[in-house]
Amino acid sequence: MWKIIFQNLWSRRKKIGWIFTELAIVTMILWVLIDVSTVFLYNKSLPNGYDNDRLCQVDIRTYSEDDPMYNEEYGTEEACNENIERILRKVKDYEGVENATYIFTFWQYLGTSSVQTYYMKSGNEAVDSLIKPIHVMRFHPNTNYFETYGIETTEGSPSPEELSELNFAWNDAVITEDVAKRFFGKENAVGKKLFFIDWKKDTIWCPIKAVVKDVRHQSYRPNSALIFRPLLKPEVYDYCTLVVRVKDGVDMSDFLKGFDEFVNKELNVGNFYAQKVESLNEIIRVSEISYVTLNDITLILTVFFLINLSLGVVGTFWLQTRDRVEEMGVLRTFGATKWNIRIMLLGEGFVLSTLAVFVGCMLYLQIALHTELVGTSLGMSYNIGTNLTDSWILHFGEHFMVISLLCYAVITLTVLAGIYIPAHSISNVNPIEALRDE
Repeated sequence: MWKIIFQNLWSRRKKIGWIFTELAIVTMILWVLIDVSTVFLYNKSLPNGYDNDRLCQVDIRTYSEDDPMYNEEYGTEEACNENIERILRKVKDYEGVENATYIFTFWQYLGTSSVQTYYMKSGNEAVDSLIKPIHVMRFHPNTNYFETYGIETTEGSPSPEELSELNFAWNDAVITEDVAKRFFGKENAVGKKLFFIDWKKDTIWCPIKAVVKDVRHQSYRPNSALIFRPLLKPEVYDYCTLVVRVKDGVDMSDFLKGFDEFVNKELNVGNFYAQKVESLNEIIRVSEISYVTLNDITLILTVFFLINLSLGVVGTFWLQTRDRVEEMGVLRTFGATKWNIRIMLLGEGFVLSTLAVFVGCMLYLQIALHTELVGTSLGMSYNIGTNLTDSWILHFGEHFMVISLLCYAVITLTVLAGIYIPAHSISNVNPIEALRDE
């Protein structure tokens, strides 16, 4: 049967050549659309690693020195730190609040971030394979940071409550699971050290105090390599952010109504004043709206393209199959059964779509390799450098295979659907009538 199928395709190569080319081009377009949509949906399905549903934030600002409300008495660093602590205590005492912490320069939901390259040493030499750029998140110790966010620690590490009571040194560190696995394998990372080279070219050792479960600093990306470093001395700038965790069972919208009034009345302390109160989910929604909108558009385009692809391919193969009534009639006169006819036609479609998708994927691969799209979706970086996870998204080989298989499934099923109905119809035609009609 397969020999006959290949012979038929070869004998009809001029007629099906344009169909083959069309399917290959469609595959390349479909690859991009499915890639973006699949990566987006997959990333959105991953847990953030912290309880964002029960979090809200209060933006705190300071009066400028030329503002009539500015009080020089509260302008000292000591006074600012005391007033921030007063504000934090007031918030913690508010009904419905389970915990609260503060961060400066609210960035990507978890606090201040920068990127440093960390190393692990074996003996006196740096292990080249264990040199990794990592996002550094800064937190203030003894402010219930991990408890407030709901970030969980792993087995063998201090609990979030214990971390809140821990006396951190300035160079201590808390790392995520992905970082621990990449640097230390199955060994317990607590008590071990990583190091980085600072701007003075000094080697800074970072003892690991705990390992926390993986956390995403952007909800539309996979887990990132994160290391949490303490800020022993509060850094009071023009503004800070209070992160508030409400008690379990408290409705966030109802809580915010009363809390907003409380914030505006009670949190004007010294030169600090409260600007706005928002749920973290709303902050995430607004900050990611452009990305989400782009991906929503891509999803719509993907669906639209698939509908048109289905109609176009089904129509093409319907006509191609119907034009072969005489050929099928001849085969029936030589003893071919209805089942033989259907299998042969479906087999031709299967082989044609398989070859076309393979060529289309290989062409896209060449484009990706030559335009530096490897590991990216529509040229948008997956932040590979600071992702240590083994997610298939971040390994282009696996990524390419997954998306290619999805493309193959879509196109092959569409082609077979376009062939099956007319194949079923012409296989039931009386061979004598088929020959006479022609």
